Amino acid sequence: MTASVPESFSMDELTAALESAPAEEELRTNLEKREYSQEYIEQVASDALDMASDLVKDPVVHKVMAMMILNRMATWHSMVGEANYKDGQEETAVCWFRDAGKFQSMMDSLVVISVGDRDFTCICED
Repeated sequence: MTASVPESFSMDELTAALESAPAEEELRTNLEKREYSQEYIEQVASDALDMASDLVKDPVVHKVMAMMILNRMATWHSMVGEANYKDGQEETAVCWFRDAGKFQSMMDSLVVISVGDRDFTCICED
């Protein structure tokens, strides 16, 4: 089924659409309350991978994505660790910092694995 696109809009139609549209604040609230199912999250991730593959026909794009994700996860875990430490929750902070280190370790492993001739991320020894 394809949607038909009208050739023009009347001012009355535009005004009616504006009056019946949800307020921006309501849209934001609905997004914040949205439940993210496992299936939805996996589909979003898969779509992003597929889009990257369509744009760059080389596995290095997925390696770069993995490296970016690992970097973000390490940074986020460090930030949460710092916040817990500042709140006096030292034991909890240590757990978050340890997990940040695990992400950094994953990055260390990834940078020595080549995915092809175009892998500019690899610090492989010949």
